[in-house]
Amino acid sequence: MASSANDVWGAVFVATNMYPEAMPDQITAIRVTNRDGVTAGSIREITYGKEIKRMVARATEEITRVDHEHRTIESRFNNDREFVGKIFRSASLVIKVDPNSFDNGPSSRGCTITWTLTYSGFKDNLNFKMFQDAIGRGFASLDTYLTN
Repeated sequence: MASSANDVWGAVFVATNMYPEAMPDQITAIRVTNRDGVTAGSIREITYGKEIKRMVARATEEITRVDHEHRTIESRFNNDREFVGKIFRSASLVIKVDPNSFDNGPSSRGCTITWTLTYSGFKDNLNFKMFQDAIGRGFASLDTYLTN
């Protein structure tokens, strides 16, 4: 991504307002139903945009761990009937934001975002590549939003 690691990591903490504006084809709304929406134990209900809605309309995510030092946030979807019931048996997500490194060390120029979904029981009738590509386009949209 062209955006700095600090900018992308900061976007994680204003996701409820920023993501629907920055990537409307992927996420149209995020509603916090427990805690503040950015700390462990927070629960967020995510309504998906047209690219993901073809597979699943919404998901309920519980944030399980936030590590500011390593810019990592973890969550799970195990108690969600829509996301887990229609796509997976169980699923957890880790998002990690790393500054790009060059020969002279870390730089404020750009970052790499690693989105790791661990799951069991992916439904055979769904196209995982389509799901993966939609997520990638969402992060590209976020990058454009942050750099403009």
